[in-house]
Amino acid sequence: MDFQHFWIWGLMPVQFLGLFVTAFGAFLCGQRALGRVGYRVSGLWQAVLIWLAGFGILKFVSAGYLLPRSIMFHYVGVITVATFFYVASDDRLWAECKRSLSALFSGETKAYWVLRVLVFVTVPTWLGLAIHEALTPKFENPIEFRAYHSAPPRSIEVHGVRIDLQAAKNPFRVDEGLHPPAR
Repeated sequence: MDFQHFWIWGLMPVQFLGLFVTAFGAFLCGQRALGRVGYRVSGLWQAVLIWLAGFGILKFVSAGYLLPRSIMFHYVGVITVATFFYVASDDRLWAECKRSLSALFSGETKAYWVLRVLVFVTVPTWLGLAIHEALTPKFENPIEFRAYHSAPPRSIEVHGVRIDLQAAKNPFRVDEGLHPPAR
């Protein structure tokens, strides 16, 4: 079996799965390394980082494979559900995520208030612009009018010899009548 025809780089689902598993493993190793140093990332930010990493892989790493928009939306939906399951799988992580979200929605500190303004202004604006761009009709440039060429001239002059194109015989087809076409 020819390996070149069997494996199309970038288009096999196993490759996307392997890429995401590798990215998730790198995320877990980075989280463990930060934990050893004494820095801990909260559950909400873990979920945001996982989602952004998945989206970044789809958008920029696999950009050369020309994913259709509908497939991209499906993959982002799967990444969103998988991220939710990851956060909801651990009670401690889920409680941290809920605590961070309630602090964000209530604007408890100045940093959360600024973040809340950014989230509730930029995200709807970005979504509105994306929807507007997707739904605005794209007008194609008008098709050029077809140029009809006039009929060839009755005669032409080549190297001082006048050739009547209407009555001219093709020298390469002179003996065509002598040899009937083969059947």
